[in-house]
Amino acid sequence: MSAPLPVAVLVDPECGVIRSVRDVPHPAGAPTAYTGMTAAVADARLLGDWPADRVSLGTSFDDPDRAWIAAVAEGVERYCGNWLPAEFGDDLAVATRADLLGRGRTPIDLSELPRFADWQHARTGFPYARLTDDTPTLWSKCVDDRGEPVWLPASLVHLNWRQARLRHLPRIHHLNYAGIATGQGVDDARDRGVIEVVERDALEVWWHLDGPTVGIDPESVPGLIDDLAGANLDVSLTVMPSEFAPAIAALVHDPVRGLYAAGFSAALDPAQAARKAVLEAVHTWLYTQGCTDADGWVFRAVGEGLMAAGLQLAFRPDRSYLDAAGPECERIVDLGAHVQVWLDPRVHEEARRFTAPVGGVLPLNEAPVPRVDMPEVYRRLAAGGHRVITRDLTTSDVALTPLRVVRTVVTGLVPNAPAAFSYFGMPRFRECALDRGWRSRFDGRPDEFTLVPPPHM
Repeated sequence: MSAPLPVAVLVDPECGVIRSVRDVPHPAGAPTAYTGMTAAVADARLLGDWPADRVSLGTSFDDPDRAWIAAVAEGVERYCGNWLPAEFGDDLAVATRADLLGRGRTPIDLSELPRFADWQHARTGFPYARLTDDTPTLWSKCVDDRGEPVWLPASLVHLNWRQARLRHLPRIHHLNYAGIATGQGVDDARDRGVIEVVERDALEVWWHLDGPTVGIDPESVPGLIDDLAGANLDVSLTVMPSEFAPAIAALVHDPVRGLYAAGFSAALDPAQAARKAVLEAVHTWLYTQGCTDADGWVFRAVGEGLMAAGLQLAFRPDRSYLDAAGPECERIVDLGAHVQVWLDPRVHEEARRFTAPVGGVLPLNEAPVPRVDMPEVYRRLAAGGHRVITRDLTTSDVALTPLRVVRTVVTGLVPNAPAAFSYFGMPRFRECALDRGWRSRFDGRPDEFTLVPPPHM
C-alpha cells in the first residue's frame, strides 16, 4: 500500500477539494492573537446532488498552522458528510425499520434515538415526523463499539441527505451538527466526534434546565489572558456539568456595542476546553456584528445568495427579536438566528448563568473539571449505558491523505439543534434534572425548560 499523500494536495486552485486557503483580515477590536483563515471549497453540486458548503473557517489564537488545518478539516468534513453514492450499495437502504428487521438487518432501537416532545409535534406546521417501525427513510449501516453492525437513520449520520431523489421521504431529524469530525485517521476522528457529542450534551442539558454550576476565574487559565490581549471584552467562564469530560462555557461581553456572545467546548484538558470556548465566543461575537445593521455582512450574504434565505429572522431596527422568535422560540429554525435573539435587551438577564453562577467562581485547579483521557471517557459512557456508534464517511479522494471523516453517534446524549427543534422529548433531561438534584419533579412540559437559546451559533 502506498504512503498517504500530504494534506496539502487537497488544496489546488483548479482541481482541489479545497480551492484556496486565505487569511481573514484581522477584525477591528478582536484580540491581537486572533487568527482566522477561510477555505474555499469546490462546488460539489457540479457532480450531482452534493450540497457541500462552499466556505469553511479555521481560527486559533496566534497559531496560523492550526487555523489552516482547521479550515481545511472543516471543509473536508462538510464535503464528505454531504456525499451519497449515485447507487446505494449494501450499506444504505431506503426502507422502514420493520423492512430491515424482516431482511435480518440490525436497526437501532428507536428508544435510543433523539426525539422531540409531544408538545413540539403538536405545533402547527412542525416539519419533522415521528420515526416509527413503519416510517420510510434512508438507513445507513454503521458499527457500534463492540464492532457489531447497527443501522441508523441517515438523518443522524449524513448531512444534507434529503436531496432530489430522496425528497419524497419524510423529515425525521434536524441536521445533526454534533459528532461529525475530521481527524488524522479513523480513531482520531472518532475520538473528536465523541468529545463534540459530550460537549453538546453538556450544553443542552445545562442550558435548557438552567442547572446550577460554578464559574472559573479566567486569570487562572494558563495562556488565556495573553490570548485576549488587545480586545475590550469582558470574559466569563462557567462549568457545564458533565459526567464524561471537562466541558466549559465562555461568554464575552462587548460593553461598547452591547453584545453578548458565547462559545462552548469539551476537552480532555480543562485548560484547553476553556481556551477553545473563548475562541468560539470571539468568533460568535464577530458573527453577531454582522447582524446588527440591515446592511450587515450576514444580511448582505443572504441577499447575494451566499447564505440561505429564510433562516435568519428579518432585521428589526429596535432589536425586538424576542417577539419575532415566537412564544416557544418556534420561529428560530437556524443556529444563526440564536445570536439575533441575543440582540434583544430583554434576553440579557440570562447572561447571569455565565457572569454570576450560583456556586461562585473558582480557580481552574479547584473547579470540578479534572483532566481525563479517552479510555476513561469511553469507560464512563459505557457505565452510563451509552453506545458509541460510528460510520466512516471519508470519500475516496480525501482518503488518499491521512485525513478521515467519521460520524459518531452516542446513544442517549442530547444533540444540539436550533431553538425550534431542540430534542425536548429525550429522557436524559428528566434523568439529569432528578439525578443531579436540580428538580424534585420533572414532567417535560414547555414551562420546565429554558426555551430561549444561548448566544451561540
